[in-house]
This record gives sequence, structure tokens and C-alpha cells, in this order.
Amino acid sequence: MKITNHKVNAGGVQIHVVDYGGTGEPIVCVHGLTANARFWDAIAEQLSPTYRVLAVDLRGRGDSEKPSDGYNIQQHAQDIRHVLTHFHIENAIVMGHSLGAIISLCFTATYPERVKRLILVDGGEDLDRQVADVLQPSIERLGRVYLNFNEYTEELRSKPFFQPWNSYVHEYFYADVHHHLDGTVSTKTTKDVIDKEIEALYSTNVNQYHDHIHVPTLLFYAPNCLYHPTAYLISKETGQYLASKWKNSKFIEIPGSNHFSIIFSEYKLVAEEIRQFLTTNLEEKAR
Repeated sequence: MKITNHKVNAGGVQIHVVDYGGTGEPIVCVHGLTANARFWDAIAEQLSPTYRVLAVDLRGRGDSEKPSDGYNIQQHAQDIRHVLTHFHIENAIVMGHSLGAIISLCFTATYPERVKRLILVDGGEDLDRQVADVLQPSIERLGRVYLNFNEYTEELRSKPFFQPWNSYVHEYFYADVHHHLDGTVSTKTTKDVIDKEIEALYSTNVNQYHDHIHVPTLLFYAPNCLYHPTAYLISKETGQYLASKWKNSKFIEIPGSNHFSIIFSEYKLVAEEIRQFLTTNLEEKAR
């Protein structure tokens, strides 16, 4: 799969965008809290022959610029608007995972004319404080220097979230770090950035956006999420409720999946559901 890298000026901040190619309708992908644009490799490989797939490195992540501020969903939504404008995209299919799903909600509610359809992958409601607690060990790795890439991934390979470890997971984490001349690696994202993001999320009413979504939406749910009995980025009940609330929308549970394997391992099933959703004439179905 050939990808092209772009830098977009988003109000003075340089945002890195991965262009997976394709000639069809544009799909703009938004990653989660500590992730980067290469999270979407597997899905993009499935969809890019017939869709133009772009993935954004959020500010402070990946190869985007890392300013001292702007780590809130409203600012990320503005950054994505700049990305669409840069690529002369009038409106797009917007797809987000985890925090990216929350940002996609905000973007759709704020700029409804720029969104044709919305896809939310395991996220889309107010942040439960338990989630940040569960993610804390993962956040602690940020900013550390590791002897080499193997040391960086050694502990990650043992986590159930990333099983089975495959080439998509490998490339995602490879893009997650700076590779220094002495062989050491360090994460591109810092703990300070993520702390600011979480603090802003705690003071944000995400659910307010639910009343302002008027485009067909596909909601994916990972039942094993973070392997915690009550910590979810979106509950099954909320997902089903929103799918019934929003016209021409659909809720899909991906059996056995967790918050990460839903993309890294179940990409074929997820991509097929996306293709079906995007090719369905929803107005005809409604009648």
C-alpha cells in the first residue's frame, strides 16, 4: 500500500495527514487519545481502492506540530476543517475511533455541512473517569526513552489489546516513536499533551452533541473494550439508543473485539460493514 504524507497549515499549526489514495468519495479518519494516523492502515487498505482515505495526526501526536495549547475537541474539530479545506473537500465521510469518535461528533455537530455520513468506532459519549484510570499505565510510557524499538514493544506485545500482533500493529507503533541515531526510541507524544487532553475532556459535555447529529451514522461497539466491567468509551445501551435516535443510522457489535482489535484484527468485518453502510441508499430504505 502506497501512502503519501502531507502537512496542512491549520491556523498556524502544522497538521500531518496520511493520504492512502483512492479516487472515490473522501473518508477522513480521526484516531484516539494516544494514537497516530497509522492506526487506520488496515481499514484504509480495505477501503482505499474505492474511497479516498485520509488520516489525520491530531495536534500533539505523530508527525503533527506540538504546540503548548489547543488540546480540546473543539480545537481538533477546527483543525479537521482546515484539513478538508486544504484538500478542497466540500464534505466528507468522517470516521473516528475513541477520542476520535468524540471529535468526529463535535465536528459533525459544529460543521454539519461538511459531513456526509458519520462513522463512530467504539466511542461517542461523555468520558467516564474510570477510562482514564484504566489507560494510565499506557499513558505512563509516553515521554520515556527506550534502548531500542524491541524494548519499546516488548511490554505492548504482552497486552491482550494487541493480540494477535500483526504487521498493522507493528507499523502503527513504529510510527509512534522517534528513531534516534543511537538506536534508542522515544514516543512522539508526551504525557503533558495527553494530561491536558484528558483534563479538557472531563470539563466537556460530549453528550450535548447527540441532539445535533442529523446525518446517517454507523456506530461500532467492542464488547471487550478495555477488559474492564464498567469502563467503556461508549456503552452498548448508548450506542443502541443513538442508532435509534439518529435517522438512517445503525449499531454494529463486533463479537469478541476489544477497543483496539476492532480495527487491528477485525478490519475485514468492519470494512465490509462500512462498505454496506456507505453504499446503501438510505432514503430508499426509509421509504
